Order: sequence, then structure tokens, then C-alpha cells
Amino acid sequence: MIQQNQEKRRTLFVAEDDPTWRIPPARPIFENWPGSTALPDQTRDHSADLLKADSELTFQTALRTTAVKVGPIRVLRRLLRVTYRSAFFSSGWLWHRLRKMEVGKRQKLDARRFRELLEGLGGVFIKLGQQLSQRPDALPPAYCDELRTLLKDIGAKIAAADVEAAIRRRTGRPVSEAFLQFNWEPIGSASVACVYRAQLHTGEEVAVKVRRPGIVKAFAADLKAVDWILHLVEVLTIWRPGMSQHLRTELKDLLFEELDFRKEARYQELFRRYHKRRKKIRVTAPKVYHEYSSEDLMVSDYVDGRKMQEILNAIDQGNEEYLADLKSDGIEPKKLAKQLVRSRYYSFHECPLFHGDPHPANILVQPDNRIVMIDFGACGVFSERDRNLMWQLNHYYSKENVGGMVNMVIAIMEPIDPVRGVHQFKKDLLDAWWTGFYGIKSHHAEWWERSSVFLWLKYFELVRKHEIPIPRNMVRMVRATLLYDTVAARLYPEINVFKEFRKYSDGVARRARRRIEECAIRQLLLGPDDSNFLKLQQIADVGNGILHRVQRFLDDPEFSFAAVAGKVYSAIRSFVRMLLLCGGFAVAGVVMTAIFKLFSPEQRQEVWQLFTQAGQWLPGEGFLKVISVLWFLTALIMVVAYGRRIYLRFGDVDD
Repeated sequence: MIQQNQEKRRTLFVAEDDPTWRIPPARPIFENWPGSTALPDQTRDHSADLLKADSELTFQTALRTTAVKVGPIRVLRRLLRVTYRSAFFSSGWLWHRLRKMEVGKRQKLDARRFRELLEGLGGVFIKLGQQLSQRPDALPPAYCDELRTLLKDIGAKIAAADVEAAIRRRTGRPVSEAFLQFNWEPIGSASVACVYRAQLHTGEEVAVKVRRPGIVKAFAADLKAVDWILHLVEVLTIWRPGMSQHLRTELKDLLFEELDFRKEARYQELFRRYHKRRKKIRVTAPKVYHEYSSEDLMVSDYVDGRKMQEILNAIDQGNEEYLADLKSDGIEPKKLAKQLVRSRYYSFHECPLFHGDPHPANILVQPDNRIVMIDFGACGVFSERDRNLMWQLNHYYSKENVGGMVNMVIAIMEPIDPVRGVHQFKKDLLDAWWTGFYGIKSHHAEWWERSSVFLWLKYFELVRKHEIPIPRNMVRMVRATLLYDTVAARLYPEINVFKEFRKYSDGVARRARRRIEECAIRQLLLGPDDSNFLKLQQIADVGNGILHRVQRFLDDPEFSFAAVAGKVYSAIRSFVRMLLLCGGFAVAGVVMTAIFKLFSPEQRQEVWQLFTQAGQWLPGEGFLKVISVLWFLTALIMVVAYGRRIYLRFGDVDD
């Protein structure tokens, strides 16, 4: 067993600068590969290039993708094909309802036919299905479960000539010269790219990801077709108008990211670099070879390890032999669960990005509980505001404050259309989350009840019920949280996410305290840093600006405190006068009413008839009606007149 475990470790390649993570292979993995001349040493540090011009790269990629010209005939042909297949799907959907099938059985059957529809259309529609599989706010859970099969390998091989052309464009050499060995049988095949296994002349085994030729133009045509279809769905009110806006934006942005491998390479390298700073988390990503990578080609370390899905299946099935093999490799499911949860907190709060799709197929486990994340085609980025709200959300989470959690979720979703009924949504979410919270705290609940999975599934259910669109990063954050917590809870059903966040936040506090203490001690011994003098200069500049403004304010000849006091006194006096006049008119009306009561019956009848004729167009008794109307009109005139008098008085210039 020990010899077998050592043999497994020989194929693990992750980081070139961490000797504990890399053991040279004892023999070539592939045989009968053509040899070649050595590739010149082109390795260099690209860490300084990763953060530079990132927004410019995104803009240029989007510009190139959207600027692809697609003929209307091609789009029309795609629309006809989509219309035909959609009509076939809709007829079956309607037939199932006319037959009054059982809801659960009907949903599963419709979900399978919907998956076949998207798979048959191919291209963007497969990506659309992959996105919808992670959008329980848009589709029922049965559809999402069925569409997850689209996340597996889909698509045929890429022609060898196209692979050769992509590698030659970047390296200027044929495959036989660029790589020492190259296996032409893909180890992964998706709608966007194929992945091949190869070996560099320097000995590293790598995964070579090649974009499919013509995929940009095909996606551009499909995106137009999808855009028109979703607009039609909203016009026909199948979906509420505006519901597909975030979905369409997310789909386009996701395609822009996946079509340009330089973006994915940057995400992967940043994730790897930041996680190296927290070695206790023991999570990383494969090294990217930027000298071999371009927008349609990406070369990174080939990583071998146990698939997380295999570990989860062994735990669910109680496979003692497999679990014993894990233990001999130093792999403990309990530690893996805690590392994943803490990695999620670290990605959300301290990294510039987080892995947006950490499902088990994208997680590899190596000996001694080392975790390697792969496939960074979908990553999320938080603004500083959202990062602070997320921290507060997790803080309330650890403090068991459900009301605070709901408030933070609403804040992250803003701006929200007020027409959508946010108050009722908030009330329903609060009730649902309290119910889920009881399950989390229970010691006898199922594994899926002891994580945040129930909370977020209820959140998606209520979002769909109230038809409230949510931002793309919110969707990615919730999806990542669901996947992280689901995997962690299946690895270790007794995991306490509250406790893990408290441990993580305590670590953050300790690191902050250590930094401040080290800075204070260093400055006490060596004097203030140069940066402190720069800050003092900035403070002095701000102080000088404030003094200058105060001086101008005090020296302004047009300003006088006495004048302001006089204006305030004038406003108060006018307001009091207005009240007295209105009150005086009210008193006069009461007096007139009392005098009217002293008249003789004959005189009162004459006056009554006079006022009745004058106020016959008013409801009620004539005399009282006229008195009330006169008082109201007089009071209104007084309010307007004195209000304008106050306004004009404050606009006067006093010498």
C-alpha cells in the first residue's frame, strides 16, 4: 500500500515554487511520442502583468466578440431551427398537462425533454442550459437537476490541423517542437474547448486547452437568436418583463470570459497566488504557463488527484475500502470540509475574486488534504460595498441573527424595483429562514439541513415566486455558497458553519492586530515610515484647504450673522402673524355665528335664505358652509402670502 501511494504522488504537479507539492515523474507517462528539440527558456514572472489593464482586456474581448458580423440568413436559419424544436417541445409540454399527469412525474419528463432540446440546438443553447442549471430562481429544481448533465463532457474532437494552428499561432512552432510529448486524444471535451495532455521540454506535464475554431461566430449568431427569443418570451408575458435581463447579461459576460482564455488564466493565477498566502487553508490552483497561452490557447500544470465526486460517492455508499485508501493517503473528509468552508470565506472577503462554480467535478484532492480547484471560466468579483455587506451577513450568520441576515441580503440585491413587492418578499424570506435556522441548530437534522443549503434554496424559491431579478454576482455568490456548503456538509455532516466563520474572523482579527503591532514597534525603533510623512502631508493639505474655505466664509462681505439672525426673526414673526390672522378669522366666524343666533326668527329666516341661495352649490347648511369656505380661502391666501414673504426675505442681500 505504501508503495502504491508513493506511485500516486509521482504524478502530482501543482506549484513550481513549493517543493512539497511537486515530485518529478519516474518515467514518461505516454510512450511512443515523437521527440523534439528543446524549447528556449521563456519562463518569466508574470505576476506583475496579471492586474494590469484587466478592464481594458475585458472591454477589448467583448468588443471583438460583439463586433463579429453575422449574416441575417444565418441568424434566420438558427431561428427557424429553434422555432421548430421549441414547437415540438411545447406540444409535448401541453399534452402532458392535458393528460393531467402527476406533477412530479410531469416535471421530470418535461425537464428531460427540455435538456434534449437545448442539447440538440447546441452552441450557446448548451451554455444557456448550463447557466439555467444553476438558476433555481428561474426554473424549478427538477429542471436544474436535469440540466446539470450538460456540465459533463459534450462535443466532438477538434481537428488536429486546428489544434496545430492554434499552437503555432502562439509559439511559432509546430506541436512536435513546442512540446516534448503530446497526446492527441482529448481528456476533456466541452462546447467551447477541448483539453489535451502534454509534456514540456522542461519536464512539466501540462493540460493544453484549445478553443474550438469558429466558435466565436457561432456564438455571436446564437446570442442574437437567444436575445430575440427572450424578448419575445417577455412580450408574450410568459416571463415577467425584465426577468431575462440579468440572465441575458450574465450569459453574454460568461461567454466573453470563456471565449478569451487570457481572462481565465488571470483568474486562475490570482486565485492560486492569494491562496498561497494562507498555507493553512491548503487550497490552490494549477500554475499557468503564460508564454504558451493566448486568447484561444491555455497551458497549465496537469493536476492528478482524486475527484471530489468519487470521495462523496464513497461516503454516501459507505465504501470502507475506498475510505481506508483515503486515510492511507492522509486524506480526512472532516478536514477537507473545514478547509473548503474557510476557503470560501477567504475568497469572499480577502481575495480579489472567488470561484463561481466549485462543484465536485472542479475539485481535486491530493494526499495530505491538499485541494486543487480547476476550471476558472466563471468567477465572481465583489465591490468593496458588497464585500462589507457579505462580511456583515456572515457576522449575523455566526451570531444567529436571522433578521440581520435578511437585511444584508436585501442590501446586496439593491437596487430593487419597488413594484416587485419587496416588503412581502422580505417578510416571506424572514419566515422561511427562521424555519431553516431551526434545522441548522438541531443536532438530529439531516446533513442538507445543517448547512446554508436550505436557506439559499428557499431564497431562490421566493425570488422566483415574487419575480425579482437579482444581480449576476449575487447569483454567483449564492451558487458558490451552495456548492461549497453542500460539498462540506456531505464530507462532514456535523460541520458547524457558524463556528467555522468565527474561527476565520478570529484569524483575520489576529492578523490585523499583528500587522498593527509590528508597524508600531518598527516605527518606535526606527522612526516613522516614509509613507507616514506622505499621509501627514496629505492631512496638512486638507487642513490648509479647510482653513482657506473658512477664511473666505468669514471674510465674505456679503455674509453677516446679524443678517441671518434678522432673517430668522423675520420668518418667525411672519409665521406667528399668519397663525394669529388665521385664528382671528376663525374667531370672527364664531362671533358671527353667535350674533346670528341672537337675531329674531324673522331676521334669521331672511339671512338664512340669503346664505342658502349663496351657498346652494355647497353641501350642508348654507350659513355654515359659506363661513367655512370663506375661512378656508382666507387661511390659504395667508399661508401662500406669508410663505412667499419668508422666501423673498431670505433672498434679500443685507449690507
